[in-house]
Amino acid sequence: MDKLVQYRQYIQTILTKHGSYKPKYQDVENELIFDTMHDHYQLMRVGWNNLHRVYHTVMHFDIRDGKIWIQQNKTDVDLALELLEMGVLKEDIVLGLQPPYKRPYTGYSVA
Repeated sequence: MDKLVQYRQYIQTILTKHGSYKPKYQDVENELIFDTMHDHYQLMRVGWNNLHRVYHTVMHFDIRDGKIWIQQNKTDVDLALELLEMGVLKEDIVLGLQPPYKRPYTGYSVA
């Protein structure tokens, strides 16, 4: 299977799994966004917590130049580890949520 197709499947599997967990507020929903044309993938929380609007990105992945970029992770889950367990190589994972000067120390790709 083509690496790009496989990486898209891995990301969608992770987001679908985490998107199946019910948010703690009843009027908040999870929304999965899979833009396979531009390779942007997100799990969003949208709704209301009493009178407060809830609208934020929980997880965000991009695929750029054959590498998976973890752009956002507002959970305590190690998304890079989940990708590694699926078979993604460390050199194909970029922690985009880390500043560029810290990336060489993460053990993952810098870009």
